[in-house]
Amino acid sequence: MVQELDSPTTESQFRNIQDRLYSNTLNAIDGGTKPCIKGLLEIASSETVILTAIHKIKANKGANTPGTDAETLREHFLHKDYEEVVQRVKEGFNRYKPVPVRRKWIPKPGKTEMRPLGIPAIIDRIIQECIRSTIEPILEAQFFKHSYGFRPMRDAHMALNRVTDIVHKTGYRWIVEGDIKKFFDNVNHRILISQLWHLGIRDRRILCIIKEMLKAGIMGECDTNTVGTPQGGIISPLLANAYLHALDQWIIREWEEKKLRRSQAKSRNGFLGVLHKTNLKPAYFVRYADDWVLITNSKENAEKWKWRISHFLKNSLAIELSEEKTLITNVRKKSIHFVGFEFNVRPGKSRQGFIPCTRPDKGRLRSKLEEIKQNIRNVKGLYRYKKGNGLEQMVHGINILNSQIRGLIEYYDVTTNIHRSLRPYAQRIRYTGFKCVKRMGMGGCWKPANQVDNLISIHHDYNTLIPAIPYKGVWYGITDLSFGKWRKEKTALKRQNETPYTPEGRAIYESRSEKPSLKARADEMLSTRTSYGVMMNLRSFKAERKKKLYNFEFFLNRIYAYNRDKGKCRVCGIYLSPYEVHTHHIRPYLPIELVNRVNELASTHLECHQYIHDGIEHADLGQTVWNKILKFRAKLQN
Repeated sequence: MVQELDSPTTESQFRNIQDRLYSNTLNAIDGGTKPCIKGLLEIASSETVILTAIHKIKANKGANTPGTDAETLREHFLHKDYEEVVQRVKEGFNRYKPVPVRRKWIPKPGKTEMRPLGIPAIIDRIIQECIRSTIEPILEAQFFKHSYGFRPMRDAHMALNRVTDIVHKTGYRWIVEGDIKKFFDNVNHRILISQLWHLGIRDRRILCIIKEMLKAGIMGECDTNTVGTPQGGIISPLLANAYLHALDQWIIREWEEKKLRRSQAKSRNGFLGVLHKTNLKPAYFVRYADDWVLITNSKENAEKWKWRISHFLKNSLAIELSEEKTLITNVRKKSIHFVGFEFNVRPGKSRQGFIPCTRPDKGRLRSKLEEIKQNIRNVKGLYRYKKGNGLEQMVHGINILNSQIRGLIEYYDVTTNIHRSLRPYAQRIRYTGFKCVKRMGMGGCWKPANQVDNLISIHHDYNTLIPAIPYKGVWYGITDLSFGKWRKEKTALKRQNETPYTPEGRAIYESRSEKPSLKARADEMLSTRTSYGVMMNLRSFKAERKKKLYNFEFFLNRIYAYNRDKGKCRVCGIYLSPYEVHTHHIRPYLPIELVNRVNELASTHLECHQYIHDGIEHADLGQTVWNKILKFRAKLQN
């Protein structure tokens, strides 16, 4: 069935289109047909999707890193005229020709090897994000349910939990640890485009653009890339999952979704009981991007599966297994390494006589701890070289350092032995931190964790001595690696109906993560953009300054400021419709890279906005409103 959808004019409409793409794809599959969806270019190149893409890229770490054309997001897009930016991106879809990517080599986590990272130009990142967000719902509806890498509402913990659950319930101990040799460098473009076609992406214009993206040259190395997809591209992880989808489907057809003549009733633990009575070779498959494991019942079957997968990859996908890195492991004797964790089983009280044991991967953990130790030394340097406000800078550095330590703990708190794994390193980090705060003559000392004033929700349970410094009567401590506990709730299995493309799936995510769904932008506000600059009368600025003030970033962020203000006027507190919003620059004298940030904008009525700027006393409006006006007026002065 061929399906085409109208172009969205608001973010709410775009989200509804994504939901429909997802549900239509599922319905086609359930009906025994293949999805066939066209008209995707009109959606991807719409103004609404372009805005969404730029906003998402802006929030990414490294968003302002230039490509080979030296353009940055802030200077060449956010600070430009709104219409100019939108038109440039739309034109980029026509006769698309990517800018060569910039190659950068980064170390692999916990290894001495280097990984090539491709950095596309900003314009290419925007177009990639537009296409990714358009086609992802179609692909998500078809992807293997136990593929967890680089997919929305999925993470490495879920992949680890699935492996743990299978081994515990089946008692299988033989695991094939798969490693594909230089996967991203060897993706075959023809096979990938064919895969996308069979997955329902039937808009040839979109496929041609994706093909051009894959062929983008590498600066200083080649003009055209004939094979592979650069790591670092926004769309690359989605394309990698689409490429390996054939492997997923082939393996699960052989076991987990094998169709038999007899009824396939499930046993109490959820596994297919009938299959275990056949001569089939068991294969429970779990994949995280290009890393995967296959769990089976014997060494002989593990070796056969390794051989079969090697041949399938070579003959069907034109890629190869790394023979030296693809291991067959008995987890009762040795640990496997998967998604940054080590996993094995040890004797214990269970139906199978063994219980799962997980711990951080030692190599990755050591490299992360070395990075933290170096960051502690850098914090000490902030006080030494920042004259005047060195202590304030150091407090800021401690806050960043604490977020890194807590991030490490929260990644590994799914492991059964987190405390035992981190405890040997805690003393080293603690002492390095003490040397940092003690030698600078700032009053730093050991302080019980429950007596410092930062991270109170974490520290109030511990009286362990941690290094801390006083600043303006407040004690700031460097948190401790030992303040980590196993969190049982993070070991829950993935609920497969949790997805960003259904109301039910979003509700499950909100309940699990305790994070509310993002509100859709009030894109109706964009209808005022052509006359908005004329309506404003900031006499203290020259015409050229006003023109720069109302740039692309302003029109984008005023919508998000409206969401933050919950649709209310910041002066009178009365609800605003999107069509009557006037956005006030709180500190208009700030440099252009700061003045239009969301926290520097306030949603107001036209009349309330005029009250702020007219300099006339308006005490008759009521004390509360008048006080707010005075506060806004005070911030207008540099």
